[in-house]
Order: sequence, then C-alpha cells, then structure tokens
Amino acid sequence: MTREVLIRADGKVTYISISPNLQKAVAATILAGIAWTTYSSVGLVVNERVIEQKTTEVAVARQAYSDLMNGVGSAYDEFARLVGNLQKSQSELLGLADSEMDAAQDPAQMAEVTRRAAAARQTLDQADAAIRAKLAIFQGDLTSIAAQHQKLNETIAQLQDDLRLADRERSQSEAENAALSAALQDSGQQMAKVVGDQEQREERIRLLQQAVATLTHDRNALVDRRAQLAEEIKKLEQRLIAYQTSQQSVVENLAQRTRTNVDEVLKTVAMTGLNVDKLLAKAGEIMPGIGGPFVDLTQVADLNAAESAMLTVSSLDDEVDRWDRLQFVLHSLPLAAPLDHFMLSSGFGTRRDPLNGKLAVHEGLDFSSELGASVMATAPGKVIFAGWKGDYGKMVEIDHGLGIHTRYGHLKSITVKVGDEVAYRQKIGTLGNTGRSTGPHVHYEVRVDDKAYDPMNFLEAGRYVFKG
Repeated sequence: MTREVLIRADGKVTYISISPNLQKAVAATILAGIAWTTYSSVGLVVNERVIEQKTTEVAVARQAYSDLMNGVGSAYDEFARLVGNLQKSQSELLGLADSEMDAAQDPAQMAEVTRRAAAARQTLDQADAAIRAKLAIFQGDLTSIAAQHQKLNETIAQLQDDLRLADRERSQSEAENAALSAALQDSGQQMAKVVGDQEQREERIRLLQQAVATLTHDRNALVDRRAQLAEEIKKLEQRLIAYQTSQQSVVENLAQRTRTNVDEVLKTVAMTGLNVDKLLAKAGEIMPGIGGPFVDLTQVADLNAAESAMLTVSSLDDEVDRWDRLQFVLHSLPLAAPLDHFMLSSGFGTRRDPLNGKLAVHEGLDFSSELGASVMATAPGKVIFAGWKGDYGKMVEIDHGLGIHTRYGHLKSITVKVGDEVAYRQKIGTLGNTGRSTGPHVHYEVRVDDKAYDPMNFLEAGRYVFKG
C-alpha cells in the first residue's frame, strides 16, 4: 500500500508518497546490498582465517625443518666425535704395541702385550660395531630426513600456492567490495534522485490541485454568472422584441417617406427627358458595389419578430439604395443656368439661322448678358476641353459623369484648363462674342451620350428641386 514520508524543514512539513512498486524496488535494492555485503564480509573473514591457518602451518613446517636440521647436525657431530675417538684409540693402541714390541723381547711381556692388544682390538671392534650401528641409524635418519624434507618442501609449495590463491581471492573480494560500495553509492544517489523526483511530482500534484480548486471555483462562478446572463438575456430579448416592434414601425415610416422622396426625385429626373432606369443602372456601376446570392426573405417560413424587422429593414435598404443612386444622378445633372443674370435669346430645336436666315437645328440655349459676365459650371465635373473649337469660338466642355456633358461657347476668356475638377457654380470663363456669333452671349448645350437634350427641361427640373 502507498506510504507517506513526513519531512519537516524550516517549520514546513512536506509529504512524500511512496508507491508500492517504489517500496518494493527500494527494499529489493537494500536487501541485495545487505546480502552482498554479508557474503563479502563472511568471505573475507573466512579467507583471512584460511590465510592465517596456512601461515601458521608454514611456520610450523619451517620450525620442524629447522629442528630436523639441528638434529642432523648433532648426530653428525656425535658421529665425527666417535670416529675421532676411535681413530685416536687405534693410533694409541698401535703405538703402544709397537713400542712394547720394540722394548721387550720377553715372551711373557709379549703375551701381555698381545693380550692387551687383543683387548684393545676387541674394544676397537666393539667401538667400530657401535659406530657402524650409529652410522646405520644415522643413514636411516638421513633417509627419513630427506623424505620429510621433500614432504616439507611439497607442503610449503602447496601452502604458498594456497597463499597466492587466498591473496587472489582476497583481492577479488576487495574489488567486489569496492564495486558493491560503488553500486550502493549509486543506489543511494538513485534513491536520492527518486526521492527528488517524488518531491517534484508531489509539488506538481499540489500545484495541479490548487489549479483544479481554482478552476472549480471559476467554473462555479461561471455557472452562476451564466444563470445571471441567461436571466438578463431573457429580459433583453423581451426588450429587443419591443424595440424591434417599435423599430419596425419606424423603419416602415422611413421606407414610406423614402419611397415618397424617391418618387419626387424620379419625377424631377423624368422632367429632363432622360431615361431614368438607364441613368440609375450607370450610377450603380460607378457607385461602391455590394452583392451576394439572393434569398427572398418573404419566402422563409416561421418568421419571428427579428426576421420580420429585418424584412422591413431590407425593404428600406432597397429604397435607400435607390435613393442613393438618384442622389448620385441628381448630383451629376446640370439643373442650373450658367449665368446669375441673363435673358434667354434663343431656344432649343428648329429655328431660322440668324446669319443666313435658313432653317436649322439649334442644339442648345443662348443666354444673353453683359460682356465679361462670369460663366459658371452648372454641375460638378471634369474639364475635357478648353480652347477654340470652330463655330463655338472659345469653348469649355465639362464631363459630369453618367455620359452627361455640358458645353459653353462664344466665351471671351477661359479660366480653367483640361483636367481640372470643377465644382457646382465654379467660374470657368467670361461671356463673349467669339466664333460664329452675332453678339455677346453664351451658347449652352446639354449632351447625354453625345445626344443633345433641351437644357430648358433641366432648368425646369432644377426649379422644381430647389423650390421653397
């Protein structure tokens, strides 16, 4: 089962959980270390005792060999002493015999000498026999000593081999003990590392538990907040329904008013004689585009209040888009006269030419005023011609967009140049009498897609727009 280790340091208590597998691994490591240490220690003690016993046996053998050699020396000394004594006695006996033989010729003395010589010879024979017996014993002892010496040498050699083996076993045991010590040290380091890793895991677990607690608290707070938001959303939906109902009514009113205004502007544009749908199409190509697949909202089933409001807003968007296009068209239409003060001296259409009296087509209006009066642009646009142009004399032509151009002829002077952007009622020149003209005036044309239209219709439309 899992065990916990309490570590107190600096007034803090740390819990370290040790799993069953970790406990088993640590216990196995410790038991293996103890067993190996015990085995090595017992082996070392046994080896030491064996070495001590062998050393003692060698010392005893060496002492026995020394004692044996001492005995051999003593026996040899005794043998040498007996041989010396025998030789001395024999020499004395022979000398005595010779001296007595030379000194006395008496038979009795000779007999005595002979007896004494016989006794001395017998003594010598006995001494020789004793010496030979001693020599035989000594030779046996030498043989025994030689055998013991050989045995001692073999024993010493065997003991020396045993000592060398014991030394090797002791060296091996010491090496194994050193390896075991290193292994135990490494095991201790690994144990310390395991404990450190366990502490880190415990710290991570503690942090995770804190994070889980924080997340649980946040989740509960979010649940409460979601319930509050659901209640607020319910209230907002009710308010939204009421607002959408009110908005739908307002949008419907705006759409109706926008349609009314659109109808009024359509009437104004129609007064110019231009094709309104064509102009609106051109305006749609120039204005910023929007689009997407068409899905008829009226064909969608189960419309709620918001979708109904969106349907009304969509209808309003259509009207506003049409209104924006009409405004763009109106902005491009020349709905004012080129002079502040003027008198209309010639209208648009068929007339008798003032110079040759023949019937001709007049494609504009002639506005008479004092020489040098300011001539102004009747709508904003871009100057595309400024200079002398045949019968027009000095002329300015302005492009107002949507294919609508205006021309100002017979000018005395020109105050703009090609490429200039001009504003509504901006001065572009002065009234003059240049070109094919009978007197000071401004020949004013309105052309759409290079077709001349009666400028008077545009002036009437302008008065309708600017009335009140």
